[in-house]
Amino acid sequence: MDQEILDSKNMGCPIRAVVVLLGLLSIVLLAGLIGLTVQHKTVLEKTVCMNRDEEQLLQRLKNVAEQRDALLCPQDCPGGSHKFGCKCYSLSGGGSWKLFRKLCVIHGADLVVVDSEEEMDFIRTYGRNIWLGATDEASEGLWRWVDGTVLSVDNPSWRKGKPDGGKDKNCLRRFREQTNLKWTDELCEDLNWVLCE
Repeated sequence: MDQEILDSKNMGCPIRAVVVLLGLLSIVLLAGLIGLTVQHKTVLEKTVCMNRDEEQLLQRLKNVAEQRDALLCPQDCPGGSHKFGCKCYSLSGGGSWKLFRKLCVIHGADLVVVDSEEEMDFIRTYGRNIWLGATDEASEGLWRWVDGTVLSVDNPSWRKGKPDGGKDKNCLRRFREQTNLKWTDELCEDLNWVLCE
């Protein structure tokens, strides 16, 4: 009987050691989890601060851009002109693309270059077929605005999805078709209204 008691006591020691070891391991894992949680919280707080700083910088940049635009934009447009954004627009009628481009330039302007959908919406308010400041006369198929930027032939504003006038039609005109106002390529000698900006 004494031997059985001794064997059961010896068996209890390894079980206690395993229990103690598992307890210590649990404490170490818990401490690690707490450490990771604190580290994650610190990283998260830094990220939130960086996002807040980024928003503040973007707002400052926007404010500076608005101040710059206010300084660069004309306060008033010359008589008969209409203001949209920082540009002044003047409408004239009954001439060829080349003639009216010369007239626009003489008055310190040029044919209109459409920079945005908002500007196109503004131009639509004129409700006429008007010359716009783009041509492919220098290089057939390569449409350029008068400021030198390229006008994509994939632009959705083209009347038939793309220019279709071939080598003879080299000047851009806004085409008025009931409620749809699209662009089309026309003979530069045609007589249309013109919009100078």
